[in-house]
Amino acid sequence: MNTLVVISMIAITAYVVVMVIKEKEIPESISSTVFNLKKKAAWVFSAVMWLVGFLLMPPLMEKVSDSTRFIAFFMVAGILFVGASPLVAKEKNIIHYVCAAVSGIASQLLVALNQPMFLLLWFPYIGYTLVAKDGSRNFFWVEVTCMLTVFAYCLT
Repeated sequence: MNTLVVISMIAITAYVVVMVIKEKEIPESISSTVFNLKKKAAWVFSAVMWLVGFLLMPPLMEKVSDSTRFIAFFMVAGILFVGASPLVAKEKNIIHYVCAAVSGIASQLLVALNQPMFLLLWFPYIGYTLVAKDGSRNFFWVEVTCMLTVFAYCLT
């Protein structure tokens, strides 16, 4: 199952790195990158999000406790809906924001209830926030930290 997690990590990392190089800056959020793509290429964001979601589901279902499986489902469903939202809307909308929030909150709740030690991965973000002068990229780092904690949890 670790192979699925690693492929998921590689997919999202490759997408983000390509978008950072293309735009020559850190995006406001990972999902904001889709609106910088040409219309014909917007499907790439959806494909990456779906790949991440579908590849994380089996390891999560295997790893989490029986009583927290529904939280894993909400996390993955949030990722899948975030991936789908650019296909039906030309700009971010309430569905996108709600699904992103559900996914992020569910991911951290899942980690907190199953292996709270991985929440320590938030300390670099907290340090960054305290020293950063420009908070406009904070949400990007929140998304990265959410994913990092889930990937770390899945790989242990």
